[in-house]
Amino acid sequence: MPPFGKTPTLRVLPGGAGQNRADGEAWADGVLLEGVRAGKRSMAVAFHDRLRPIVDRTLSRLLGGRDPDYDDLAQLALIELVLSVDRFRGDCPLDAWASLVTARVVYKHIRRRKAERKLFVIDRAELPDVADRTTPGQVSMRSAIRRVESHLREIDSRKAWTFVLHDVHGYDLKEVAEITGASRAATQSRLVRGRKELHERIACDPDLAAVLADLEHTRARP
Repeated sequence: MPPFGKTPTLRVLPGGAGQNRADGEAWADGVLLEGVRAGKRSMAVAFHDRLRPIVDRTLSRLLGGRDPDYDDLAQLALIELVLSVDRFRGDCPLDAWASLVTARVVYKHIRRRKAERKLFVIDRAELPDVADRTTPGQVSMRSAIRRVESHLREIDSRKAWTFVLHDVHGYDLKEVAEITGASRAATQSRLVRGRKELHERIACDPDLAAVLADLEHTRARP
């Protein structure tokens, strides 16, 4: 079994679209940023329109679209992006930076709220809800996800979040450290320990083992 979080179904890279933007588009982003820094109102509106989809995509991945605080967090993220624009030096794509800032807003909010939350969300559009269209593999995948989520909720939240941000959502160690406000060494330690604990829990879970066996059997069919 491959390490959880490394499969194509679960792995999501933040801000990936920004890494393939054309030179002209990257130049336009630079002009947009300079306009916002200069306090131009028209540029502020364009800045909102440019980054709101990135904010929404990041929130949906980390929380799900039905979270009761979704709209408030979207506004907080956009405000934080404006307040942080002077600190953005262009050492990563604009999309990736916006995703990172949004993830940091989400993490801080969840830590303050101290409520049980889903740590990651799988795009349900990929797994149809209509029973007669759902394949055995999709049923098994949903069951496996629910079991893994239950184990993540039993792990220390800092280790669980570090694992999810890194292995599931694709943030690198430096980015996870920035999101969680920890040193890179502490982040590395949390990742290793969290991953090890999750894998041990999975190995000792007979129900999950049965689900994974079903998945392997389904995939092996011609």
